Amino acid sequence: MEDVTARKRAEEVLLEAGALQSAIFNSANFSSIATDAKGVIQIFNVGAESMLGYTAAEVMNKVTPADISDPQEVITRAKALSAEFSTPITPGFEALVFKAARGIEDIYELTYIRKDGTRVPAVVSVTALRNPQGGIIGYLLIGTDNTARKQVEAERMLLDQRVRDQQFYTRSLIESNIDALMTTDPRGIITDVNKQMEALTGCTRDELIGAPLKDYFTDPERAEAGIKRVLSEGKLTDYELTARARDGNETVVSYNATTFHDRDRQLRGVFAAARDVTERKLAEEVLKDVDHRKNEFIATLAHELRNPLAPIRNSLCILRMAGNEEPATRRVHEMMERQVNHLVRLVDDLLEMSRITSGKIDLRTEPVEIALVIRSALETSKPLIDAGRHQIATTLPIEPLTVEADPVRLSQVIANLLNNAAKYTEPGGQIWLTVTRDGGEAVVSVRDTGIGISPALLPQIFQMFIQADRDHKRSQGGLGIGLALAKHLIELHGGRIEANSAGEGLGSEFMIRLPLAQEQLPVPDAAVSAPLNVRRPPSGRILVVDDNRDAASSLGQLLTMLGNDVLTVYDGESALEAMNSFKPAIVLLDLGMPEMSGYEVAKRARKLLHCQDIVIIALTGWGQEEDRQRTRKAGFNHHLVKPIDLDALTVLLAEVQRGMADHSLVT
Repeated sequence: MEDVTARKRAEEVLLEAGALQSAIFNSANFSSIATDAKGVIQIFNVGAESMLGYTAAEVMNKVTPADISDPQEVITRAKALSAEFSTPITPGFEALVFKAARGIEDIYELTYIRKDGTRVPAVVSVTALRNPQGGIIGYLLIGTDNTARKQVEAERMLLDQRVRDQQFYTRSLIESNIDALMTTDPRGIITDVNKQMEALTGCTRDELIGAPLKDYFTDPERAEAGIKRVLSEGKLTDYELTARARDGNETVVSYNATTFHDRDRQLRGVFAAARDVTERKLAEEVLKDVDHRKNEFIATLAHELRNPLAPIRNSLCILRMAGNEEPATRRVHEMMERQVNHLVRLVDDLLEMSRITSGKIDLRTEPVEIALVIRSALETSKPLIDAGRHQIATTLPIEPLTVEADPVRLSQVIANLLNNAAKYTEPGGQIWLTVTRDGGEAVVSVRDTGIGISPALLPQIFQMFIQADRDHKRSQGGLGIGLALAKHLIELHGGRIEANSAGEGLGSEFMIRLPLAQEQLPVPDAAVSAPLNVRRPPSGRILVVDDNRDAASSLGQLLTMLGNDVLTVYDGESALEAMNSFKPAIVLLDLGMPEMSGYEVAKRARKLLHCQDIVIIALTGWGQEEDRQRTRKAGFNHHLVKPIDLDALTVLLAEVQRGMADHSLVT
């Protein structure tokens, strides 16, 4: 009974093993090809039929696996095995089973040729089939379709090639850049550089990578601060540093940087580009020097132009005060005064142009009631308006409007607009000057019936050297900077200016908008609002000192006609002697004298006991704030710019002679 049971169990095991072997051999997922000892196919399973497109009947007892394989691969395999085993191997079936015949495990890649001629890559495992005595009776070749893996490999190889190509392109791009490029980690340690960075520092790439970036600049703290700013702000532009090479050579660079991140948006470090700006800096220094020399030249030229203008204006004032002129002579005098005033304005414009380009326009702001500024501008523009026989209508608001402004500069702008209206309006035209309030702004409008502005010119009207009458052959003269200056001054006040015109021949309007002061001044008294009536000042003892004899003598004669006791001298030593002997109450002292300047005269005079109470007034062609401060320090009480305006002079003398002058004020 036990023998029967054991036998049955053995039979069941054999049946199960046979079923398993049959299932494997007939699996459609594997190509199973069995051959006889010579390689002729004896078994061609369903997997082989599916993979290769042949039926078993078409290949069994007819061909070897080598006949349905890529012949070139078979040849290549035969050559490789011949070299490996140092024995000639004939291309064919022998090359496919050579190792298996010698008991060597053999798995290799092979390309089968399908019945339709297409190719299928396979991974083939070869096993020798042996009889019980160990002799080879055939071979079993089990293959799996390798198409998907080959495709993945091909795609990976293509991707790898693309990555290599991209890396090559990126590296070429980096190396061809004219800037020194570098990357650092978040600590500022260099992680990569290009050739330009090597040239900038005189170090190799290997020497730079791993070193702190800050070590290659003359100011390591500033370089490190730049890295920190990039990390905190995300980028940095036009950050100037000076790179120092190993040999000590220094290069000024403009440093631009940004952070970079990985695909997970994790901060990886800083990418920086440093451009050599040494030549640019040198060019900027040259331009700055040229600009400085130009401004000095313009200022000197203006000063030199003022010197001959001073005696001319003084002489015209003398002739006007003398009176008893024939009508024709009076007209000539009036014409000369207009031209002198015009020349003075041109000199002022020349200086203003210099100040605009050098950024040296000074504002001395204070709360200003705008009506007073308007009145000052009207007085300045009255000669031109009267000369053109224009009608001017002025409209002011009932309530006072206060702005934070430099009254002199603001009056200068409005007077410039009124002068333009007078110049560019035909004789007998109409000008309107209107002041209104618009919310938190004061609006000043100057409108005329003049030549207007063409639509093409209107957008450029506030540019330097642009004139409204450029198509009228500069009939009105001027330098063409008045409106550019006006725009600059108004913007310095926090306001804006705009121009409007319906076209040529249709008049124009210029509108200024200024923010109102937070605190408005009270309504001025009638006495304050009344027109200024300049009276002849009381007589006094005045010393005039100027090396320009025409200027000194004409000013002395003018002051004498005003009832003063005047002495005129022409150098510093004579001035100091006259202060002792003549004992003047007022000294009008030119600054630009040779040998002993007016500054030196004033400093020496202030050291003398008998000169302590003398009022010393500077006469000069220089009128900048720094010039006024310099005269204060030298001991001057006041500062007048040549050619002196008679009205301004008489007002100042009246205040001084009445003991009303504030010695801390420089006019």
